Amino acid sequence: MRNKLTIIKYCTFLILLLSQASHAGDLGEGLTNQSNSILLKNNDAKYNHWNGIGKIFKDSKPQCVASLLDTRDEDNNARGPAYLLTAGHCVAQGLDHPVTDIPFEASVTFNFFIDTSDKYKSYKIHKANWASMSTTDIAILELDTPLSTLLEDGVTPLKLAYRTSRIASDILIVGAPDNLPESGLRLAACYQESTEATLVLKWWVFPNTLKNRCKGIRHGDSGSPVLDRETGSIVGVLFASTFVSTLDELCFNTACEVKNEKTELSPETNYSHTADYLPSCFVKGIFSTTSSSCTLEPTFNLELNDYAPLRYATVPSTENPTLPTWGLDFSMDKPYYRFKTVRDARDCLSPHYYSDVISTTGALINTPTGRKAGMYFLCVLGVESAEQTPTAGLLRTVWISPAQLVEAEPVRMAEPIITLGADWNYNVTWRHSLPLYFNSFYYAGPTDTTNCGDIKREDYTYAYGNNAVTFTAEQLPLTLCSYNNSLDSRSSAVRTDLLTLP
Repeated sequence: MRNKLTIIKYCTFLILLLSQASHAGDLGEGLTNQSNSILLKNNDAKYNHWNGIGKIFKDSKPQCVASLLDTRDEDNNARGPAYLLTAGHCVAQGLDHPVTDIPFEASVTFNFFIDTSDKYKSYKIHKANWASMSTTDIAILELDTPLSTLLEDGVTPLKLAYRTSRIASDILIVGAPDNLPESGLRLAACYQESTEATLVLKWWVFPNTLKNRCKGIRHGDSGSPVLDRETGSIVGVLFASTFVSTLDELCFNTACEVKNEKTELSPETNYSHTADYLPSCFVKGIFSTTSSSCTLEPTFNLELNDYAPLRYATVPSTENPTLPTWGLDFSMDKPYYRFKTVRDARDCLSPHYYSDVISTTGALINTPTGRKAGMYFLCVLGVESAEQTPTAGLLRTVWISPAQLVEAEPVRMAEPIITLGADWNYNVTWRHSLPLYFNSFYYAGPTDTTNCGDIKREDYTYAYGNNAVTFTAEQLPLTLCSYNNSLDSRSSAVRTDLLTLP
């Protein structure tokens, strides 16, 4: 009997051992890749290794996700401030060049699990040490509180992977999306791979990105850490997703991949940047862009003057010898600049084929693009002298502008959204989305005397964005005429709507 009990105990131990071994080195605990994300609970401290992934709040509103960085030295001493890693656009949406040491008043809440709201740990963010949306979308933030205090408070920092060698790998994403019934950290698992294309989103260009199809990534997940599933180290920072995206807004509100000069949508895809060059910028627990090992060199500030450069144009007809030009009118805080035009934005990161230095006094780049449909890129570098050659750090902050040439298809008609209120007044707004619905114009007149085909274009009124235009019951019935302009300054046919009382 004793031998039988011994065998049973041994088998039970072996089963437990094998069960543990099956998940050894797997922080995803067996979660299947591409399965639905799961809401994490930490009341029993099970996920304390992720309690240093927090939610940023600005003006009491949730924004992005950020990770507390483990910047302890080789002796495991925490000597410096506490630093966060997040996405650059979480600091400012309109970053057109990297910034350093700018005020950023916000807070971060750690231990952000659904069942630990009574154990949240919040700290003030002091400043953004470095933030960029030039070829990358990453920011380093500094807290008022030193790292040693956070460690004493039980907050667990995360290690940054150094010089990541595995681009394609099993990953985990721990994020905290907004506008869900249950708020808190969620875990997703999937496979990561190189995008192998340039990513364009609005006026930003990202030549080197990684992509994944983890489930459950939503608004508010920007800045979430992409984690090595085995080691738990940070291998990337989440910054964009094509969840609920449309072809109508491709490359503008919807990120597009540019391959072989053509644009395409990768549905339900998330994008991240590596940050493996950042550990060398921490010296004895202090972040410094001027350290000898850090490649985040001081950059240049390019500011547009009166007009934005070319973004979207129609391929000229064969009879038209005039090609679209860049029209980049700008000023810079450097005395000289170099530039080149390319079809693949990844060529902007190469030091070859840039122009000779040009004075930034009265700077204007009006080089033509081309005649073929597809994406074109303008690369600009600011330099101090003719002798300054493009280094890896400078090329990382190159200013890149995208321009898309499309075939001349008919412009879509205006799309008014017409609502009749309880007061019998009509409120009208027009669809506005780039690049197909750029500007709408309208004219309203008495139904019995208004023919939209007879109205001159100069008599139309511009419909400002999403602002509603009201037509009162006393004005009815009315004939409403409207037309739409696309971003390439072409107009649609005129649309006619009748506004009458029911």
